[in-house]
Amino acid sequence: MTPRELPLLLVRHAVAEDTHALGDEARALTPEGRALFRQHARKLARLTPLVGVFTSPLVRAVQTAELLAECFGLSQVEVHPALVPRKGAHKHILQLARESGPGFALVGHNPSLEKALALALEAGGGEAAPDKLRKGTVAALQPSGKKGFRLDWWATPGRPVRRAGAGR
Repeated sequence: MTPRELPLLLVRHAVAEDTHALGDEARALTPEGRALFRQHARKLARLTPLVGVFTSPLVRAVQTAELLAECFGLSQVEVHPALVPRKGAHKHILQLARESGPGFALVGHNPSLEKALALALEAGGGEAAPDKLRKGTVAALQPSGKKGFRLDWWATPGRPVRRAGAGR
């Protein structure tokens, strides 16, 4: 597989605690969320290699990114400010997607990831995004046009990989 064929992965963090005494930023993955995402990431690692992982600094995203990196044989993840959940974050995520390109995974949060995915697909030709990025869902994108992407496939933990255009 050449670098041009590698997808860019948009990854929503796995299932996390509902609350944490130290606030939202400290919410960690649940044991079940951790186990299910590890199994999911192992399956995805058989589909494509990765060259790097960027993550939001929030605990649940960092833990998801670390599991992803482990299953893909990568030694580290990099926290990136573009993935911090805040107003307008989807534009920063899309810019990071364009800059990092194929072979990278971007781990973050909704609604920013859903908005970034919709914007990326619109810029790539107007293809519709999956209905919802559930916790742990991975959307694989390929560059399309100058600034856009097209959806290659997406996968949600515990469900089969869905190919774009194969019916929803």
